[in-house]
Amino acid sequence: MPPFHLLASPAQSAEMEKGDASLPERIKGIEKHASAQSDARKANSAKGAKAPKASKAPKESKPTPTKERALNTPAVPLDPNAIFKEGFLKSVFNKKPVEKIVTRFPPEPNGFLHIGHSKAIAINFGFARYHGGVCYLRFDDTNPEAEKDFYFTAIEDIIRWLGFKPVKVTYSSDNFDKLYGLAEELIQRDGAYVCHCTDTEIKLQKGGDKGSAGPRYACPHRSRPPGESLEEFRAMKAGKYKPREAFLRMKQDITDGNPQMWDLAAYRILEKPHHRTGDKWRIYPTYDFTHCLCDSFEDISHSLCTTEFQLSRVSYEWLCDAVKVYKPMQRESEDHTLS
Repeated sequence: MPPFHLLASPAQSAEMEKGDASLPERIKGIEKHASAQSDARKANSAKGAKAPKASKAPKESKPTPTKERALNTPAVPLDPNAIFKEGFLKSVFNKKPVEKIVTRFPPEPNGFLHIGHSKAIAINFGFARYHGGVCYLRFDDTNPEAEKDFYFTAIEDIIRWLGFKPVKVTYSSDNFDKLYGLAEELIQRDGAYVCHCTDTEIKLQKGGDKGSAGPRYACPHRSRPPGESLEEFRAMKAGKYKPREAFLRMKQDITDGNPQMWDLAAYRILEKPHHRTGDKWRIYPTYDFTHCLCDSFEDISHSLCTTEFQLSRVSYEWLCDAVKVYKPMQRESEDHTLS
């Protein structure tokens, strides 16, 4: 290690070289001087150092000015009657611009209404209201095996909740006697026959699934004399046959490309008491036989349906013509946005 004086500053070395003090004293003085210098440097350093800046509080963000507008508010107010003033429903009225508009909403009371029914309700009740007419609520109660009392109440409650009031609540079963009389008349006109085929045989007659069974062909009972079919039909009513052992089928056109013309069933046997008629009937009319005739009985001017019934218009008009009754105008509504 080098001599101590070689590590000292010039002033410290001069202090060491003084001859009037002993070596220990000179070393102690140098150490004291060095310590004083160190303290001075620290003081100067502390004096010259800048205190850290205090962090500024974040500025409050000001909301960006926007134009006040209610959510989901259209630029132009909606007109709830727009669908009756233009487009399809306007053309329906123009096709038959009668003075007295009468429509109906005819649900089957075998379940609760769903969102799809709201369209049919709004169109039938709304069309009549817009044109100053009336709309019936008609329960198509022709299948006692599926109908429940509480469905009748629930359906009517929903219609009133939607803001509509039927001019009258009617039932297809109100017309069971009249429908039966027209069924006998249709047989006598050679427009219907009693069939004893099984479900499988009837399916084959219609060509099977998508025509996979070959060409369509007529039921073997189709050619039986009207008197024989009338006798068998009355036997169905009297209880001679069990369910699915006999049907009354309409004699339409099996060669037509429309499945709704392939000799549809008009009556079938159901051994179930009816909620309104009790045990009076063992045979019940089908929808395809009942719907158009009840429309006729109630003088419906515009029978408005959804597009699923488009093919049914042909059979609807065929039956009214076959029994020679008033024929309402059926039209199937296109897609609409109801607001």
